[in-house]
Amino acid sequence: MAAKILIVDDEPFNLDLLEQELADLGHTSERATNGAQALARLEHSEPALVLLHYQLPDINGVEVLRTLRRTHADLPVVIVTAHGSVERAVEAIKAGADDFIAKPFDPDHLAVVVQKALERAQLKTNVELLSAELGGRHRLVAGQSAAMHAIVEEARKAATSKTTVLLLGESGTGKELFARSIHEWSERKAKPFVAINCAGLAKDLLESELFGHEKGAFTGAHQQKKGKLELAQGGTVFLDEIGDLAV
Repeated sequence: MAAKILIVDDEPFNLDLLEQELADLGHTSERATNGAQALARLEHSEPALVLLHYQLPDINGVEVLRTLRRTHADLPVVIVTAHGSVERAVEAIKAGADDFIAKPFDPDHLAVVVQKALERAQLKTNVELLSAELGGRHRLVAGQSAAMHAIVEEARKAATSKTTVLLLGESGTGKELFARSIHEWSERKAKPFVAINCAGLAKDLLESELFGHEKGAFTGAHQQKKGKLELAQGGTVFLDEIGDLAV
C-alpha cells in the first residue's frame, strides 16, 4: 500500500538514500532536517508514517517523538539511528515509537519495518471503527420468503457495481443490515464499513465529522482529526437517516 512518509534527518545523503528506498517501495516522501521543522510539517501535512532520526541538531529525536504524540497519538513513528543499542531501542519504544532501525540499514529490513508499521496503523483504525459499530453484533440479511429472496437478489446485483445505492424503508426495517450485506458482497468488503448517523450530527460539527479538521481549526480542536469519509478509504459509507441531515 502506497503512503506518504515524512523523513526526518539532518544529513542530505541519508535523506536521499531513504527517499530512494521508499520510492522503490512505491511510497512518496516529505523531508525535514531537524526536529522543529518536522513538528512544523505535521501542522500542515498528514503523513502515514514518520522515519525519525535519533540524533538531530536541535532536538533529540525521542523528544520530538514525545512532543508529536501529544497531538498525533496514532501516527506510526520509526526511530532511525546510526548508533544502535538496546538502551536507545527501549527508550524509543517507551516514548511511543512503533519500531527501531539501526544504520547502516538493510533495504529488505527497512521494507519490512515500514510495511508492518503501516499495516498496524490501518488495523488499529479498522478495530476502532468496528468497536464503534455496536461491538460487531450485526448479522447479514437472512429470510426465506419469495419477497425477501427477490430483494436479496437486487441487493447482490447492486453490490457488484460502483453505483450509489439508496435504501428506503421505515425505521427498524433493516436498512443498515442490507447496507452491511451489500458491503460484504462487494469487492470493497476488505475495506472499512463506516456508518454515519446523520440525524445525530449537529449542524456546527457536520463538516468536521464528515471531512475531519486540522489542529486549531476551531475552539476545542486540540489535534488533527480524520473525517469519517477519509477513514472509509475505499470501503463503504452508510449515511443513515440522511433525510434528517441538518443543512
